[in-house]
Amino acid sequence: MKCPAGSFCYNYRVSIPMGAKYRTVQKPSISSSSSSTPESIGDAMLERLGGFIRDKALFGDNDRVLCMVSGGADSTAMLRLLHALGASSQPGAPSGFSLGICHVNYGLRGEESNLDEDFVRSLGDQLGIPVHAIRAPREKRSNFQAWARDFRYLAAQNLCRWQGYSRIAVAHNKDDRIETFLYRLVTYSGRRSIVVMPPRRGRVIRPLLFLTAAEVREHCRDAGFDWREDASNQSLDYTRNRIRQLVLPRLAEISPDYRERIIDTLALLEDEDEVLSSLTENAWRNAYETIDGRDCLLASEVSLMPRATARLVIRRWLEGAGRQVRISRRLLDSLVDLCSVSSGSSSLSLAEGLQVERQYDKLLLVAESVGANAAPQPVTLTVPGEAVFGDFLVEVIESPPWSLGSDDYLRVVVDGEALERSLTVRSWQPGDRFVPLGLQGNKSIQDLFTDEKVPRRERAGVPIVASGGAIVWVAGLRIAEAFKVTAASERLVGLKVSRRNE
Repeated sequence: MKCPAGSFCYNYRVSIPMGAKYRTVQKPSISSSSSSTPESIGDAMLERLGGFIRDKALFGDNDRVLCMVSGGADSTAMLRLLHALGASSQPGAPSGFSLGICHVNYGLRGEESNLDEDFVRSLGDQLGIPVHAIRAPREKRSNFQAWARDFRYLAAQNLCRWQGYSRIAVAHNKDDRIETFLYRLVTYSGRRSIVVMPPRRGRVIRPLLFLTAAEVREHCRDAGFDWREDASNQSLDYTRNRIRQLVLPRLAEISPDYRERIIDTLALLEDEDEVLSSLTENAWRNAYETIDGRDCLLASEVSLMPRATARLVIRRWLEGAGRQVRISRRLLDSLVDLCSVSSGSSSLSLAEGLQVERQYDKLLLVAESVGANAAPQPVTLTVPGEAVFGDFLVEVIESPPWSLGSDDYLRVVVDGEALERSLTVRSWQPGDRFVPLGLQGNKSIQDLFTDEKVPRRERAGVPIVASGGAIVWVAGLRIAEAFKVTAASERLVGLKVSRRNE
């Protein structure tokens, strides 16, 4: 197939991780009568969907939306609704947006899992939407549900990097949000833990939050949509299922409109969260300093804040340093108290081998056993060729064996004609900027590291491939827009990075 001018061609049918095996099974049939046209869905539903997307600013014109589709009723309905919205002319709704599908097959239910995957592939074929089917590794996990959630979000984020998607749509409905709220209410403490599943957070959007689970299934039946049922959703072995089947019916007996009361509470908490975020940001800026490239807090400033504000500022500091560490209320209070120490040095241990050190008036986040890595010396990399950079081996390969649409973020394909014959591999430098693939404006490497949660002590060791002074690839993160493959590209060059001890 020839690519149209100005576009990419991907082999979506094989967009699974290297080494994964896909066993072809018979595809479940999807009747042609269940196509998601505006007529089959109805103007009223599309008007509600378009209004929700507009009011919550979920996405805009020309966005590329990656839909997480399991094959169940919710995700199938979300995909078909968005597809129909794109074909409609709803006033105020986004226009010119495109869709992609991400399906993760965990293989837990054997043949049923394979049938789920083929159902999603068939759905993508029917609607003309590209499908990225990913097989998760088969390993025992102590908390499989949490690991599976993290895995599929990581897969989606990688597809955003390499395929240029700007939004990740997940099919949580109103009942999912309420169930999560109740679960967090009785298992966690603090307002942050119960502000759950907002309509939009970063790239992640939730277009179905205006519908209950019953409304989604009623809509699927009325529109004639097929979907797949996962029997594990009925098992009481899972806490969420117990809340759905045992708790929610009792709440309905106490107050039939409990859903609206909880949703109203969440809306108020979201509004208040914006105010608190603004106050926290201002207070954090008053206490924040950078010393030798390290993020610090001035303990003397934090000690003057009300305790509630100080807790928020310390959380903001840890998150800004790329540390998503779960911190208990008791530990937060201990960190606030650490700021009130009169002088000298002291420290408190956090999770994951981290500790907060008080060095005179500075609060620093450090690794307990590993110090900051020194930046390796720059090395020359010929095309083709390979070079050792610190802990990594960087390779340049003509006509690479992997596909342009590979989901392996350690291997990329660039336009060979845009490269010089000799490249440089170096560490990032203050002031480094480039235009990442899919963005209109430039971005600093420091901001990229922050967005991608790269620990500060590891940043100096990240290989940066440059051609004639221009950044081509921040290894494992992004390639530059100027070096992307287009329909006019006649020579493809692969860049690959791997750890030397692997």
